[in-house]
Amino acid sequence: MFSLIFGLGNPGLEYAGTRHNVGLMVVEAIARRGKLSWRPERWGPAFVAQGKQALLISPLCYMNESGVVVRKFIQRLGKKPEEIFVVVDDCTLPLGKLRLRPGGSPGGHRGLLSVASSIGTEGFGRLRCGIGPPPHGVDLADFVLARFRDEELPALEAMVERSVDAFECCQEYGIEVAMSRFNA
Repeated sequence: MFSLIFGLGNPGLEYAGTRHNVGLMVVEAIARRGKLSWRPERWGPAFVAQGKQALLISPLCYMNESGVVVRKFIQRLGKKPEEIFVVVDDCTLPLGKLRLRPGGSPGGHRGLLSVASSIGTEGFGRLRCGIGPPPHGVDLADFVLARFRDEELPALEAMVERSVDAFECCQEYGIEVAMSRFNA
């Protein structure tokens, strides 16, 4: 069971609804399903929502700086890396596909790289949410910072709901069971 759940993305209205903020969308959906309220955290640059079993965390920093916030929460709350769960976007997965893992390489994802570098290990749970690859000729940075097209919104909404289901499965049955049920 995971006790700290981080939804990674970029802060501010200009990034709301962008592909890079799928991690934030998922933790917000977990909070909605659990009828949890968000509040600012005084000692960390983040918003938090306290559930029965886990603390949801929405860092108020850019994706590639997320590790600093993750480390601060781990140290302050006395948690181990294997007790954290990080939710991010993934452009190597087709839109709507999920990939749960108990650890492993950041695979080029700067948010995961920041977390791994800051806490000194790749041994933390993560959920990668597929946003699809950039179209031919479109720069990756431009793609991930763009909003979803109208025709993609149903797939996005379904993926976010499946992500919440996957998280709940992890919490109830463990990540191995959730991986067998939800990984593409």
